[in-house]
Amino acid sequence: MSFELKERGNHLYKDGDYNGAEELYSQAILKNPREPTFFTNRALTRTKLEKWAGVEQDARMAIELYGQKSPHSLKSRWYLAQALLGLQRPQEAYEIAIDAYRASLAAKNSQTENLSKIVLRAKQAIWAAKETARLREMNLTLATVEQLVEADLKRALDDLQGQLDKGEIGETGFLEDQKALREDAERNIQNVREAFRIASNGEIRERVVPDYLVDGITFEIMHDPVIVPSGTSFDRIGIVKYVEQSGVDPITRTPMTVNDLRPNYALKAACEDFLTKNGWAVDW
Repeated sequence: MSFELKERGNHLYKDGDYNGAEELYSQAILKNPREPTFFTNRALTRTKLEKWAGVEQDARMAIELYGQKSPHSLKSRWYLAQALLGLQRPQEAYEIAIDAYRASLAAKNSQTENLSKIVLRAKQAIWAAKETARLREMNLTLATVEQLVEADLKRALDDLQGQLDKGEIGETGFLEDQKALREDAERNIQNVREAFRIASNGEIRERVVPDYLVDGITFEIMHDPVIVPSGTSFDRIGIVKYVEQSGVDPITRTPMTVNDLRPNYALKAACEDFLTKNGWAVDW
C-alpha cells in the first residue's frame, strides 16, 4: 500500500501537482517510515515548493536510512545542501556539498555535476556574505540603509506567515508572495549599493568572481585551464588527477585519457587578466 501511494505521488509530481504529491508521499511515510525513497521523493517535491525546512528534514532522514557512506545517499546530500542554502546557511551547505562531491568523484556517481554546481553556489553565497560585511564596515550609512531594508523584509515575511497561520491565504499564495518579497528586498539592496558605488566613484562596490573563471573540481579560479572532449574547461592539475583516477570525461562520463586534454589559451588569458586586476580574488 505504501508503494502504491508513492507511485500515485510520482504521477502527481510529473503532472506538476507538487502539493498533492507531497501529501501522498507523507501518507506513504506514515505507513512505512523506514523506506528512504519516500523521503527523497518528498524532499524533491518540497524543493519545488521551496519548503526548505522540510527538505532539510527529509534529506537528513534519507541519509540516515541509506547510511552516510552509501552512494545512494548522494542525491539526498544534494537536496540537503540546496535546503541549507535556501535557509541562508551557506557554510553548512558548502561542507555537506563538498564532502558529497568528493565522494561522488570517487564513486563515479551521476550526481557529480549536480553537486559541483551546488558547491559553487554555496561558495558564492559564503563570499557574498563576506562582501556584505566588508561593505557595511566600509560605510556605516550603507549598513544602516541595508539593515532597514532587511528589517522591512522581516516584518513583511512575519505578516505573511501570520496570514498563512490564520488561513487567510493558501500555501501556494504564501510561497509566491514570500519569493516576491525576498526578490524585491534583494533588488532594493542592489539599487542601494549601485547608488553608493556611483557616489564613491567606485570605491564602495561589491566584488564578484565570474563563474566561467572558476574550476569545477577545485572551485578555485583557474590558472592553467584545459578543455575536456565534452567542451568544458578545468584547471589542469585537478582534471589530470581526476582523469588518471577515473578515466572518463567528468561531464559526459565517456572514456578519455590525459592526452585528450587541450589548452584553453583564451580562458587562461582571461583568468590572468582578472587576477592581475583583482588581487583579492586569489583568496576567493
